[in-house]
Amino acid sequence: MPNRAFPRVFTHVDDLGQLPSIGLLLLRVGAGGAMVLGHGLAKLQRLLGSAPIKFADPFGLGMELSLQLAVFGELVCGLLIAVGLFTRLAVLPFAFTILVAMFVAHASDPWTKKELAFMYLLPAVTLFFTGPGRFSLDWLLTRRVTGSLV
Repeated sequence: MPNRAFPRVFTHVDDLGQLPSIGLLLLRVGAGGAMVLGHGLAKLQRLLGSAPIKFADPFGLGMELSLQLAVFGELVCGLLIAVGLFTRLAVLPFAFTILVAMFVAHASDPWTKKELAFMYLLPAVTLFFTGPGRFSLDWLLTRRVTGSLV
């Protein structure tokens, strides 16, 4: 006899239906959107602004190219992650940008300064392994190519 005191959705993991995809949707939109709004747009404004570019150049590529790569990782890839398009590919430069921020740009900073970057890294790694879920453009494109919407 099933335990009615505790709903099955909280205890049974084999048949959750669309709940994991709803969780992945919230993770994607939350992490990708927060990165775009909190970091990517500001860097894009710096890149397009008239002021001389001053940005960390950890790999000797030049400040402008380093800023362009950060904009790509934070803004472009953040948007791709949020809508679930090329998600597993987009999390790679997204995560690389975060790792550079943590271990290069903020290398001498205390953990409290690196913690935010780490909190962005966790969803990126999770999405790399799980994929974007059913509520994503990746899922729609895959189903369109294979001809199945199941």
